[in-house]
Amino acid sequence: MKQQLLLLAALALPAASGHAALVYSGIQNISISSTFDSTYIDVDAATSGTSQNLGWDIDAFFGGEAFGNSASFQPVRTSTSVSSPVVSLELGDLVDAADFFAAAEAGSTTHIGPLPNQFATGVTDYLGFRLTTNTGAGPYYGWMQVNFSNTGSAGSIIDWAYDTSGAGITVGTIPEPSATALLGLATSITLLGRRRRV
Repeated sequence: MKQQLLLLAALALPAASGHAALVYSGIQNISISSTFDSTYIDVDAATSGTSQNLGWDIDAFFGGEAFGNSASFQPVRTSTSVSSPVVSLELGDLVDAADFFAAAEAGSTTHIGPLPNQFATGVTDYLGFRLTTNTGAGPYYGWMQVNFSNTGSAGSIIDWAYDTSGAGITVGTIPEPSATALLGLATSITLLGRRRRV
């Protein structure tokens, strides 16, 4: 039994280390005010607040009906124009250099609605992005899970992930459990097996 568990953990090592470039925020559930009060998010620092700071990436307000971005955080859009709407993506979509991104600080107020590629109000959706970090590293591609509203309700930014290898990322991808955690699990199961035999 012990040898089988260690073999399974060893087989998992390449898969786990192969995703070492993924950065995942964990569940954040950052509230977006239903008023004009801004929610600023610094994606690579994983911080948020109501005041604009030097590393801000996103400025969302009115429940997400209004959405601004810094030059270093570029959401996928319908075109490269700074006035084009941010696009809603689905789990499994690929975010990479083939997508449309603006090249400067921009905003979007026409991304919620019933049309294809629009966000549905009060429904969890995803946006893709290209990120240059606070240290100037990148660009990196990522996804963000959001719940925008244009009905006067608060919205939320749930979580996000990006790939620091510079490769594209599939929406919904998060890092696999580390090999260390898998080996620890194998050891724990082995110890439990020993206790039962005693």
